[in-house]
Amino acid sequence: MSENDSARLLAELAELHTQARALAAQLSTDHDPGLRCTGADRNGLARVTVDGHGRPTGVTVAPDWRRGAAPPDLARALLDAMGEAQARRLEAWVAGSAPATTALLDRTLAPGLFDASGPELIRDLLPILDRAEQQLDEASRQLTDHFTEKALLSGPGGEVTITTEGGQVTGIEFDDRWITTAAAEEVAHILCRLFQEAHDRSWVGIGDLLPPELGDLTSFAADPDRMLRQLGLRA
Repeated sequence: MSENDSARLLAELAELHTQARALAAQLSTDHDPGLRCTGADRNGLARVTVDGHGRPTGVTVAPDWRRGAAPPDLARALLDAMGEAQARRLEAWVAGSAPATTALLDRTLAPGLFDASGPELIRDLLPILDRAEQQLDEASRQLTDHFTEKALLSGPGGEVTITTEGGQVTGIEFDDRWITTAAAEEVAHILCRLFQEAHDRSWVGIGDLLPPELGDLTSFAADPDRMLRQLGLRA
């Protein structure tokens, strides 16, 4: 292998490693299990609390919300409260309360996978690298589709329907007859369950979108000195 080929291989490995770990960090499920962030609308109609991963853990609706407010007003208040809760969670993440990890890609290399060295390892590595690059592009495309997908979720009796986009609630619509007499606690309970279902659906199987070969290659490239010695590019 020429010096230029070696440089190209190392550059491609480094780029793949960077992209894959950035993607894994975005999808990290690691979070502070004790973190709770609460948001409220400016009119005091609703409050929403989320955990460190953004999953709603509680919803509160003011008992007297109908005094001066209509159902669409309550829907907007709930969306505002959810948005503020998520914004506070992101602030906590930036501040270090909920550090992201790359756990989805961290793994122990399978025995025998990269046991060769020098030109033999390079020969084995090139087709794996090509496949991993294609898989990374496909995984990125699938994740983009996944997190822009729109869905409708409804309560057990059709009392409330929420619109979601990638697990984020973007709309709330109440059944006119039900919301007229429903107790605030009932409204909050049903909405909390729907919010949780929307969040859970968006994360189920998300790790399956990351191909195993990406984890193998990022683990191999995680120790540059060892990698270079094994490739025969450093004594």
